[in-house]
Amino acid sequence: MTASPRHWRGLIAVVLALVAGAHIAPGLIAEPAGIEENRTLAGPPAWPRSLAEASGFRKAADAYVADRFPLRAHLIGPLNRLRMLAGVSGSERVIVGRGGYLFFDDGSHLGAARGDPPMNGAAARRWLRTFAGRTEALRSQGVAYLMIIGPTKETVYSQFAPAWFGAPGPARPTVRLPKLMEAAGAGDALYLHASIAEATRRGWKTYSRHDTHWTGLGAYAAYVALMERLQAMGVTAGPLPLDRFEMVGGDQRQRPHDLARMLGVRRMVRIDFPHIENPVEQVRVTYLTDRRDTGGLQVVETGVAGKPVLLMTRDSFSLELLPLLYPHFSRIVLAHNQDGFWRPDLIARFKPDVVILETIEHGMRDAMLDGPAPSPPAAARIDAVLGATQDLQEGAPDFKITERPLQSALLTADQVRRCHIDRAEIAADGQNIWLSGWAVDPRAAG
Repeated sequence: MTASPRHWRGLIAVVLALVAGAHIAPGLIAEPAGIEENRTLAGPPAWPRSLAEASGFRKAADAYVADRFPLRAHLIGPLNRLRMLAGVSGSERVIVGRGGYLFFDDGSHLGAARGDPPMNGAAARRWLRTFAGRTEALRSQGVAYLMIIGPTKETVYSQFAPAWFGAPGPARPTVRLPKLMEAAGAGDALYLHASIAEATRRGWKTYSRHDTHWTGLGAYAAYVALMERLQAMGVTAGPLPLDRFEMVGGDQRQRPHDLARMLGVRRMVRIDFPHIENPVEQVRVTYLTDRRDTGGLQVVETGVAGKPVLLMTRDSFSLELLPLLYPHFSRIVLAHNQDGFWRPDLIARFKPDVVILETIEHGMRDAMLDGPAPSPPAAARIDAVLGATQDLQEGAPDFKITERPLQSALLTADQVRRCHIDRAEIAADGQNIWLSGWAVDPRAAG
């Protein structure tokens, strides 16, 4: 039985009406707020210049249409909410776990928590030597140096991570390197996992379902471990009790929920993020550049006289931690790690009593890319410790490219055929490439 002309005319009319409605509706219905996908939407594809480029053009065109569909902003939230119920993510930056928990994917598929890629002996040696050099340089000025490493959520709430994750890698660098540092006398690094995991076992909500960062309670557990370490180093007094601070209520939708925003589901989930404030101290913040957000260089005058001066290079995990530090320091100088993990310019300018490098777990590798060289005795101690560590001796070799710019060696997934590369990244030192995934003879792409 064949369709009548009336049938086809009706079908065409419906299709045209749907297309017209998709273009008209966004002008009549306000775009939903709170969608922050943490990625750049696909741009217009370049027209193919040869038959070989046709396949790439088709993929680029598909991505462009998918990202620029007129009703996309209105549909992305409901669609991603349905996907969440099925355990599927609508964003390459978000992993849907169990029990409604979301996890941030930096492109390595939770690699930092799994210990992938491992840190071999040569990389560990460079890392430890740089740390020792910084520690010695500051110690010669009477300044203490401490690195604190925040655990990723999947290491603390691994039972809610996706089934393929398994368990955190027991030999991941955040576990190994602080132990090696202690054995070699290279400096002080504090991995905060044990303190936060213990608070979690006591029933504290240290991370929320819908955000990357620790909550106020998670930050308090980190604060206790931090202040106990600083007290042992002779810098300042120990931690204050929790009742010295204030648990803040109010609209939970104002609390952090970055992963929910990336999926556009912030209005479809319940945000539960305990937050702690310091209700007593009056602080005054001075920004030293035009930037007025977390990444801006700033000086915090706490109003507490006679306390040490702190310089902290940091990432966004510091936001919940910072109010807890006010009673312990008279001045806190804050710089973002994106502008450098090692800031001798700020050390010379503000003359701190202690320098803290705060970073999250997957930022630890890049935190020691620059700094003064260690003394010969410190380097010898590090070599001796690593020489006694068999698995570090037998790690995979480092690859360096010295005859031409490293950028020319990177091939995109479209350029390399018969392969799959999840991540191809140039390290900040300009000498190393990080690759994850698998590849089959990239020479086939020329």
